[in-house]
Amino acid sequence: MPSRTDRRDATTLAFATSNLAIEFIEGVKGDSIPENAFPPGDSTESIKLPKGIKGSWRSHMNALQHIVHKNLSTAVIFEDDVDWDIHLTTQLRTFALASRLLSNQNFSTDLPHYNVQTSNNPETEESIHNNTSPNPISENLYSLPLSRVPSLYPTPTLSPYGDPTKWDVLWLGHCGVGFPHAPTSPTTSPNSANILLTLQNDTTVPSPKHLRAHPFGPLDALATSHSPHTRVYHRATGGALCTVAYAVSQRGARRLLAEFGVRRWGRIWDAELGGWCAGSDLPTEPMKENESEESKKGRGREEPERVCLTVQPPIFAHHHPAGGESNIGGLGGGYARSVETKYVRWSVRMNLDRLVSGYGNGEEGLVDQWPD
Repeated sequence: MPSRTDRRDATTLAFATSNLAIEFIEGVKGDSIPENAFPPGDSTESIKLPKGIKGSWRSHMNALQHIVHKNLSTAVIFEDDVDWDIHLTTQLRTFALASRLLSNQNFSTDLPHYNVQTSNNPETEESIHNNTSPNPISENLYSLPLSRVPSLYPTPTLSPYGDPTKWDVLWLGHCGVGFPHAPTSPTTSPNSANILLTLQNDTTVPSPKHLRAHPFGPLDALATSHSPHTRVYHRATGGALCTVAYAVSQRGARRLLAEFGVRRWGRIWDAELGGWCAGSDLPTEPMKENESEESKKGRGREEPERVCLTVQPPIFAHHHPAGGESNIGGLGGGYARSVETKYVRWSVRMNLDRLVSGYGNGEEGLVDQWPD
């Protein structure tokens, strides 16, 4: 919001210390939005929502509108309490490799040639923060270390994160995401929709006891699914919460703006985006060849595959600053009272004074807020 100059000052300094340039999009007050501006679908629900949720939705729509209007091939949308690790460049470089693989249709064909590991999925209904997927929790997890994937794919020319005409959303910052919920059958094999690409021995990943989105929330399933200090990359079809940071392609921005700016909107924005990526509004069975037009209308729309990719733990996370309680409600009940950033060890925000003063050479002189 324009009135939160404190947030703008802190955000500007944080990005500057990481040599990142940003453009601010003004927040919108929910009570300034006329009722006839809400999309017709679910409008009876959206009108009832609190003004803060309305303003957040419109602010994100304005950001998407800006991306579409400027015809940007890709862009990242950040919320103003975002935080990240001083090792961001290295983290994004690895995410880019995983993104190129997961958005490449040929990757599924190549997977049988790799030694994919199968393990039990420790997820439960209670451990998933936004279970909007039409598919059930998968019994098994299929994991493949990135180090085992040879460089079989050409050097990217359009984007280091893969062809932006092949993906919609890169959900880089969240406060909880489920493992992929892909359609399963007795003959299901590893594919790009259910594979977990892993990076083991990542020192920027906190130990399992710290892997929770909120002080009062449960441990993430990742705390027990993989060895300590493992980061995983996968499709975001298992539900996600909090739009701390997400990249969109031009294709993705247009699809989201058409869906939630023009067609329908009835929930808080992160829940809507999580449901869209999970395909909660899509038919669960393929359309039959001889199906009637009336039946097709009742089943929903046919459209290109939605490709949303994410990472656990998130690369970006909410920072809970000093000066009172955060206005971010607790996933496990209550509010965050500690000055901290979940999931981020060498936090830019927590070390901002040191970084602005020029102290610290790498990790030296900086505070690790989640030491082993």
